[in-house]
Amino acid sequence: MIKKLRFQIILTMMTVFFILLLIILVSTHSSTKETLEASCLNQLQSAIHNTYSSKSTLLRHASTPLLVLSVDYQGNIKVLQNEIECFSKDDISAMVSEILTGSKKISIIRGNYRYFRESIGISDIRIALADIQVEQEILRHQMWQFIIIAAISIFIFGIVSVFLSGKLTKPIYNTMVSQKEFIANASHKLKTPITIILSNAEMVSSSFESSEKDILHTLERMNFIQTEAQRMRNLVEQLLQLARLESATFSSPKEKIDFSFLVNSTLLTYEPIIYDLERKLELSCEDQIYVMGNAENLRQVFDILIDNAIKYSIPCSVIKVTLQSVKHNAVITVENSGIPFSAEETQQIFEKFYRLSKNQSGYGLGLSIAQSIVTDHNGIIRAESDGISQNRFIVQLPKRI
Repeated sequence: MIKKLRFQIILTMMTVFFILLLIILVSTHSSTKETLEASCLNQLQSAIHNTYSSKSTLLRHASTPLLVLSVDYQGNIKVLQNEIECFSKDDISAMVSEILTGSKKISIIRGNYRYFRESIGISDIRIALADIQVEQEILRHQMWQFIIIAAISIFIFGIVSVFLSGKLTKPIYNTMVSQKEFIANASHKLKTPITIILSNAEMVSSSFESSEKDILHTLERMNFIQTEAQRMRNLVEQLLQLARLESATFSSPKEKIDFSFLVNSTLLTYEPIIYDLERKLELSCEDQIYVMGNAENLRQVFDILIDNAIKYSIPCSVIKVTLQSVKHNAVITVENSGIPFSAEETQQIFEKFYRLSKNQSGYGLGLSIAQSIVTDHNGIIRAESDGISQNRFIVQLPKRI
């Protein structure tokens, strides 16, 4: 599919480029041709209306040699000016006869000569011929130049198109890979609880059929079923929420909320848990910081960050939470002591199903959900580490006055 899409992009770009190049080159060639023809016709008209006498010195047209003739009512031909020395008298008579019998006043004769005829006085006709071989050579030379330019341009643009098509399809490719990984990971995560539920349900069913029930074992198996069903329900709910948050049409209802109050009230619920887990909490929160957002979703972001800090902090360490106003933004920082993030982990940490430690519970969807919520609020979330022991998550949201 990606190869087909790249081919279509390359074909479209090359077609558009070829049409534009063709228009430019054809219009340039036509303009040059018209300019040369107009210059030649001006010379022919000047030659016809020129006053010729035996005493006057005629200027020679080096680039466009001219032959000027006068034909009277009896058909006598008089050469007024001749810069084309290759014509014999018979050639001149034959060309005059052909020009006079023709219907066109201006045309090309014998392939290389442009003529212009006009009546002078009552009965005389003047004919001016120009050797246009130089003009034709210029146009042929220009045409070959344009063909070479077009070939080189198409070749270079073809290479550029291949490169650009790769750049344009890379996000689509990454999305497809991400979707495949998402489906594979989701299937894997769902497979385990479903297997446990089915096996325990089968055991419970068989114990009833054999009428040799062990109440304790049956209750234990029912508890397994309930626990795994709850885990599967939580996973499905997180997947559905993430899909809804990443939907292009999703936008949660927002109102002006007191972000300072939301952070303080959320931390009050976590304080006993943090204390029981032998951690300490430090809070530095500016008052009366307001943002435009959805209180429930923003609280979920804060829940995810605090829960993450508790999971990956070491015992007896301090979890620091800071909320401050920085210019036009509300900035909240959640910092904990633990194994430092690597540079690669800070890039991957918000990917779906990515977990820093396989020993921790959860599915690796929390930070992806947090990122989607922050993005919906026109904010930014990022992970940082000092490379020693301190890891922090920073959320930046537009402040509302």
